[in-house]
Amino acid sequence: MRVQSIKKYKTPNYPDKKMIMKSPMLLRSMPERWKGNRYASAALSTLIVFTITACGRGEQEYITPIEKPTAVAPIFEHGDGRGSFGCMSVAPPSFLSEEEAFQVISEEAVKMEIAFEKESKELSKVKIPETKFYLKGEAQGYKQDGGKIDSTKTGNLKLDGYDASKKVGFEFISKEDYEAWSVDQGVRSSVDDFDFFTTAKVLKEGLEGKTADSTIGVFYNAMVMPSREEINKIMNNGNWEEAEEKVKNIAKDELRNQVRDFLEWLKAQGVI
Repeated sequence: MRVQSIKKYKTPNYPDKKMIMKSPMLLRSMPERWKGNRYASAALSTLIVFTITACGRGEQEYITPIEKPTAVAPIFEHGDGRGSFGCMSVAPPSFLSEEEAFQVISEEAVKMEIAFEKESKELSKVKIPETKFYLKGEAQGYKQDGGKIDSTKTGNLKLDGYDASKKVGFEFISKEDYEAWSVDQGVRSSVDDFDFFTTAKVLKEGLEGKTADSTIGVFYNAMVMPSREEINKIMNNGNWEEAEEKVKNIAKDELRNQVRDFLEWLKAQGVI
């Protein structure tokens, strides 16, 4: 191969340095699959800071202030958040109550000097998910398609926790929320379906533009569903209450991981 100098080349389609210096928020654009990744978010935020602070005096004219961080955090996936319960179920339920979830979330938040107060912030005209207890379809052998959670209704939402000094709050999608937001499907079986994960995603979208100057995280019930082998280990002594506590502890760990990712995201966004 003979090395030759390039005499001319096409202008690249990607943003050049001057364009980035003029609009540094272009660096916040990322693939959808990266948005819930705390490491990608942290790296990108750091790159933005380096880009702004590394410029020379002659390039100051291109700098624009960084925009306000995204007001609603991504949904950090830990735990399937989907499952069914009732009738022939042999596994203890893993539903965390509002109180149990608040305790887990607060324990992690206080490590970052965030002190949540219960229901101290209400958001107006939020698009609240319409949940369903029947989600089975014809492909699963059912005559009637249960559909999916994809509709909303407008209403006010009192956040489960809020820190007024940090302007950070959260909503935990609990079994109580799921029941309160449910719609009549005209059919109900002896087994109830739950999809906390999709409910959280729909609520996140419904919160966009409704948080004023606050930053909100949405967490969901992990809905831990042990396999038959895991159930046998959990139920080795036939004690239902003890087994229920073990399954709940797994659900708490999944929620704790959601909160930790949220806190890392807040740091990467410069909120805390």
